[in-house]
Amino acid sequence: MTEDREEYELKKRAIFDGMSKRGRERILRIGYENWDPFQEPKDPRERICSDSAVRADAILNEFFAAHSNDQRYRQFHKDLFDLCRGLLRDEPRSLALLDFCRWYGSRRI
Repeated sequence: MTEDREEYELKKRAIFDGMSKRGRERILRIGYENWDPFQEPKDPRERICSDSAVRADAILNEFFAAHSNDQRYRQFHKDLFDLCRGLLRDEPRSLALLDFCRWYGSRRI
């Protein structure tokens, strides 16, 4: 186990030393000890095929159908999709945006 950890640290240091100055600065900002150069990359299909993505797409299609005469919403499809998916996953960023929109909407009345 100790050898594996030492080998891991040696490989990690070699990767870090081989990076550009800008890349090293980015790693140092997040913390060298928190950086894992060997982590598996995220699966891009998860963004499109996950349960929350499918549900978000269905909700957006319903929204677009209700507002079919107004095409300006369609140009923000990606932003609306990300917001809807975030709301379905209870992501703090999306919940904060929703709270702000509710607050702003009540303030304007």
